[in-house]
Amino acid sequence: EGGRYFRRKCEAISDRYLLSARESEVLFYLAKGFNAQYLQEKLFISEGTAKTHIRHIYGKMNVHSQQELMRIVNEVYVDD
Repeated sequence: EGGRYFRRKCEAISDRYLLSARESEVLFYLAKGFNAQYLQEKLFISEGTAKTHIRHIYGKMNVHSQQELMRIVNEVYVDD
């Protein structure tokens, strides 16, 4: 199933960049194109917390935009 494959791609990225469990969850939604506002509602966190998670993820992955993050996730290869 496509959704499971996408999640595995995100998990591979999370492992590669040593993201925390919560950062991995945030990465999944960012990679799908959702924004901080969506994260707040979906994960029941404040705007500040959402932005902090995003900043930490970007720092660990050395990216500067959601587009860069999405490209990295799309390009990663995982076995079926």
